[in-house]
Amino acid sequence: MKTLKNVACSIIILLLSIQKNDAQTYNGRIVILFTDTLEGKITVNLTGENKGMVYLEKSTTTKTKNKKEKISATTTEKIGYNPAIISALLIDDKVYKFKDLRNDYTDGNNLENCCVQKIAGNDSIAILQWADKNGVISYYTTTPRFNDYAENIEHPKYDDGGFKSFAAIKFSRCKSLGDKIYNKEQGYFYENKTASLNEKLQVWKNIIRDYIACW
Repeated sequence: MKTLKNVACSIIILLLSIQKNDAQTYNGRIVILFTDTLEGKITVNLTGENKGMVYLEKSTTTKTKNKKEKISATTTEKIGYNPAIISALLIDDKVYKFKDLRNDYTDGNNLENCCVQKIAGNDSIAILQWADKNGVISYYTTTPRFNDYAENIEHPKYDDGGFKSFAAIKFSRCKSLGDKIYNKEQGYFYENKTASLNEKLQVWKNIIRDYIACW
């Protein structure tokens, strides 16, 4: 029994080590619910999922003086925050936000609470960039009424002319833009299987620019 317990403990320790290794520690700031900005050492996984807490470690030094000497004491506090209440992470002059990412129709391929950077758009419609642990960059979009998650611009729903139907419906509130997409005008449509990633990205930049201008 003692051997089995030792093995079980070893497995638990190993699993905890793997989880910790997924996250790295950075100097930066956490914005909580658009109100408080807290500075310190942030433990977060920038290249994967964050299904647990994001930790902020900060140190406070207090100094006291008595008749003979000055005494300083440093207190280190580490607090975990649910990604749901974090508005932004500010690390190395970059702004990250947490987003669930949908890559295809398989739930197992979708990702939870990934740190993305906005490269175009605003809070309701945007192009987001995410880099995985291998440095591979993927692009995702949030769209009006569907911004709780972000969808890969190479999602298979856009295969076989699907971009025309799905995107036109999403942006139908802006009639001029919806018509451009539905009529497959140059710069507002792509064939998912043949267009390059840069071509797809440019189409989304055009769509977001026009949609914002529509209002």
